[in-house]
Amino acid sequence: MNMRWLLWKDYRHNRLIVFTALFLLLAPHLLALFGACKLEFLGNGDGPQWPEFFLASSVYSLSLCQLAVALIGGNAIAGERVDRSEEFLFSLPITRRKLLTSKLLLALLIIAAPWMMNAPALGYLVGTLPSQDPEVVAELLTNTAITGLTFFCVAWFLSSFIASPTFAVCGGLVTPLLFGTGFYLVCGLLDVSLAEDELEVWYRTFCLTLAPPCFALGTWHYLRRVEP
Repeated sequence: MNMRWLLWKDYRHNRLIVFTALFLLLAPHLLALFGACKLEFLGNGDGPQWPEFFLASSVYSLSLCQLAVALIGGNAIAGERVDRSEEFLFSLPITRRKLLTSKLLLALLIIAAPWMMNAPALGYLVGTLPSQDPEVVAELLTNTAITGLTFFCVAWFLSSFIASPTFAVCGGLVTPLLFGTGFYLVCGLLDVSLAEDELEVWYRTFCLTLAPPCFALGTWHYLRRVEP
């Protein structure tokens, strides 16, 4: 079966998510453009600070797009189980590896597009703004990438086991939040004081420990299970 056909099938199945990702990617930049043009038209103060506007919009665009990452992870498998298209696909002479490859290619596109657009812009803008600390921005990008990875992998894992894309997406979204909140509460109950950078280390360690096994188990279950 032609991989182009499989990609087109996955695009149609996840069309709403693709459009959502596109909206989350572009909306912050459009708002920044509108705000900067409005300030320039009004002539307030020293005029619009274009680098500051688009630095903020790039951060918001990249952060908001992680929602789409969770959506595609949770809907990629469970969504086909809901509309019963999975049973039809498994009856065709297509290997599950090809089906899996198509899903991952679409997911990779949705994951990579915000980074390809925003990360170079952030690198350039931080270099032109002496008020911005490159290390702070780098830490923000690192935390965003790790959080998005956890969103996707946990949602992917749940999507391969349960029939509800909603629960899979919600599970992916709340897992980092539950760990962060729970860890903070435990430290408070035990009267353990940790610096912010130490909390970040624990958070990153948890996410990077959890995400790969979730992705591997979800993939294994999709490829090996007998019943659709």
